[in-house]
Amino acid sequence: MNVFKSLGKLIWGNENNPELVQISSGQFYVYTSSRQSSKKCIYIDSMATIRRTSQPHQYHLAVTRVFEEGEEALQDDDQDLDDERIFLIDQSMRFRKGVSAGATTFTWQGLSADDAELQYEFVCDDETTVFTANNFEITVYQCMYERKYQKSHFTAEEEAFEEFQILSPTMTSRAASTSPGATRAATTKDAPVKHEPVVKKEGVRKGKTAGSKIKHEKQEDDDREIDRPELRDAPAKYEGVAEAHGDLCLFDPMTDLFMEQATNVKCQLVRTGPYKYWLVIAASDETQQLAQPLEPRMNPVFSATNISFIWNYFDDKQQVFSWLVRFANEAALNSFQSVFGQCMYETLHKTSWAKVETADQGYIISSLRDDIDMKDSDSEEGDNDYSDEEEEDVEDEEEEEENEFGSDYDEDEDEDEHDDFNDDQVGDNTINSQLAVGYKDRSFVVRGNKIGVFRHNDRDGLDFSTTIKNISNSKGKQLNPSKIVLHEQDTAMVMMDPTDLNTAYKMDLEYGKVVEEWKMPGTSGVLNLVGDSKYAHTTGTQTMIGHSHNAMFRVDPRLSGSKIVESAFKQYAKGNDFTCAVTTGDGGLAIAGSKGEIKLLNTIGKNAKTALPGMGDPIIGIDVTADGHYIIATCKTYLLLIDALNPANKKLGFNASFPADNKPKAIKLTLQPEHVATMKTEVSFTPARFNTGVNEIEKTIVTSTGPYVITWNFRRVKSGHHDYQMKEYADHIVADNFKFGQDRSIVVALPHDVTALPTRHLTSPGQAFKVKRESRC
Repeated sequence: MNVFKSLGKLIWGNENNPELVQISSGQFYVYTSSRQSSKKCIYIDSMATIRRTSQPHQYHLAVTRVFEEGEEALQDDDQDLDDERIFLIDQSMRFRKGVSAGATTFTWQGLSADDAELQYEFVCDDETTVFTANNFEITVYQCMYERKYQKSHFTAEEEAFEEFQILSPTMTSRAASTSPGATRAATTKDAPVKHEPVVKKEGVRKGKTAGSKIKHEKQEDDDREIDRPELRDAPAKYEGVAEAHGDLCLFDPMTDLFMEQATNVKCQLVRTGPYKYWLVIAASDETQQLAQPLEPRMNPVFSATNISFIWNYFDDKQQVFSWLVRFANEAALNSFQSVFGQCMYETLHKTSWAKVETADQGYIISSLRDDIDMKDSDSEEGDNDYSDEEEEDVEDEEEEEENEFGSDYDEDEDEDEHDDFNDDQVGDNTINSQLAVGYKDRSFVVRGNKIGVFRHNDRDGLDFSTTIKNISNSKGKQLNPSKIVLHEQDTAMVMMDPTDLNTAYKMDLEYGKVVEEWKMPGTSGVLNLVGDSKYAHTTGTQTMIGHSHNAMFRVDPRLSGSKIVESAFKQYAKGNDFTCAVTTGDGGLAIAGSKGEIKLLNTIGKNAKTALPGMGDPIIGIDVTADGHYIIATCKTYLLLIDALNPANKKLGFNASFPADNKPKAIKLTLQPEHVATMKTEVSFTPARFNTGVNEIEKTIVTSTGPYVITWNFRRVKSGHHDYQMKEYADHIVADNFKFGQDRSIVVALPHDVTALPTRHLTSPGQAFKVKRESRC
């Protein structure tokens, strides 16, 4: 296929549109000497655009400064801002594409009298797909062709554009892979578990979000074999549900690329029985490429940006692989995504999709997309925006901290093992199970019937303080707390014991003894207790909120006998299998269930103001911003971020119902399937949390899976950027949460240790996995 001609209609089709192609985010630099001895940043955030001009066959490359919302208003009205640089596209500008520190770059020479000695560089941000970058590069060459030959490029052969391409030094070794004229090699089909490596130029480099960055690259090591999973037998009897065509790629952790396995494959969804579906992919000659049943751990991700579907495949030995199908167009992607969502819903709910209300159907399907943007409600309300000034304050704090401790400060100091706590457990096979972070200066970790007490030091680290041993009730029976909640300004801890779910135990943390037992009969077993409001534990508030699998209620320890407040007790019909709950700053309650549904209410005993349908996966944890604007719900393989503010009436879902045709926005946060393949284990998230603190703006989300701590920048997530950072430990993580009042430090409980992780130690997945890849070479 002629790459240039195939892109022609897409880029050049609308003659009334002056803009041909655009890269929406990047940094713009200038080198002030030919040796690049002096590099200056012109725009820290900018976009690059190729435009038509009024003259035929003449085009401009424009780099425009991008302002953050409200930033322009801060500029001096009389200041003459240079917010755009324009360059005539000509062969003499020596335009070339390169790679710097993993980022795609475009470099060119100035042509005017004022900048003839200058070299310019545009560095693409992480969110720039390689598909977009390649289109940008190709379009520049097409513009050069038209200017030189004064005729349309559509009549030219593909090789005609190669005269305009200049390989940068960093790209020389990849000439075959980056050349727009490079041809595809043949693919081996009917490959066994180990097969000859695919040497096609097309691959996919991991990127910031669902669908990843597309990287066209030829595999350099032609002799190395690529691991490929064994084929499962496809179902013999089935009913076709959906079919789409595209190119099939398999992720290779060694090269960090998706390597093309077959072109023009047939990607089918088939029904094999009631509420049972399979994904079956066959090559153009009907040779089976893979077959697998639909299941949550597939970790499906759809990217409209890259027109691709990425997912995980687990073989019979539980090895994990990551596959990608790149569809021909966005319409095919959207159609397949919609049917896939319906099939997955029926698989998990064991009920017909037709029974789901129309408004709920849209909410469920939209959560599969990777391009949901929540900025609209933020920009209108503005309460939770993380401003540029705040970002600068954080940077200043980090710089001051570095200066205070000096350049010789050992980053590993904050992660020393607490031998005093470990030594106290000699001969004990129990492991850490629960974590509670106080609002003052202490954190608590449960291990069996003991509680380790740790004090936060002034360097955001942890010092072991003491161990509370032999936790027992009033009759001397040993207790092994399964749930813990700090209470009464962190002077007390309320805990549940799995052997008696109708009783809660209040421990005085100063004495280390259980001082009260709260009886709560008639609930069918209390599963969780939470504060009356998000920061109730920072006050002397006595009452709490509790729930069982089908009831919610208020608990008042001052009552005699049963501690349940009868006027604030709500029993639900069967089917409401509640799993967790959380309260907002003003006492609104969000309660979630085993099928993923979430109820929002402001008064216990009354019907929920808002009921959000579930995706079918149990919600194992839930948190909310103090103002109730955002909810983060944790399922085993993904997080669900929900905007609970109705932009139409500015009311929260806790206080007023959403219109049937305007459900809240939801973002599904997942790990990229290729990262899961590199981790070589399925995802199992711990309950995700926002950073906390009275009057503190929520800026970061933290969770973990296996040995990895994972964080998302909350503001970037709301803007549609789902990139994340991570840190790997030597053991699986039991629990994690931010230190109270900031997001610079995360308390991490491992099976046999407790540590404080400075967030500055987190890195991109690429950096985190670099050691893994190098160790396998």
